[in-house]
Amino acid sequence: MSAQIAGDNAVNGSLRDASAEHLACLLRHCTWADEALANLDRQLADGWDYDDDAMSDHPFGAYYHWCALLCAFGEEALDHGLLSPLQFEPIRQDIEASLPGLKACRQLLVVIPASREGQPRIVELLHDDNISRLRRIHRAFGKALHEERTFREIDSLDP
Repeated sequence: MSAQIAGDNAVNGSLRDASAEHLACLLRHCTWADEALANLDRQLADGWDYDDDAMSDHPFGAYYHWCALLCAFGEEALDHGLLSPLQFEPIRQDIEASLPGLKACRQLLVVIPASREGQPRIVELLHDDNISRLRRIHRAFGKALHEERTFREIDSLDP
């Protein structure tokens, strides 16, 4: 997914430099991330019976979907300067700390493993620190993208 976002029109320095087409793609991915987070929040609100049985630790597809999208944004920010330094620095440590787990979740989403052995259990992934960190990343990307879209809409109104 990060390869799709980071195609030929890769952002260099900040969203300000993104083409209209690239911004549209980023906003689409942001919408998908919002939907995945909303689905995860619904699943968490509904709860699940967790016990020591491995089958009770059913994978939450919304969590993996959300993490895969955040992974793409994180890679884009680190590798291609998606955000300005002012937008990026407050979440740099969160992204760097989260990226290995985000990559593992993306891998779980797109590759069917032969067994569940060695895979993280959902209860381990839903640590308060981890979820809080991912929510900060999500909010920062969403805010930056929506601010850029608003800036461009206002700018287009000027004669």
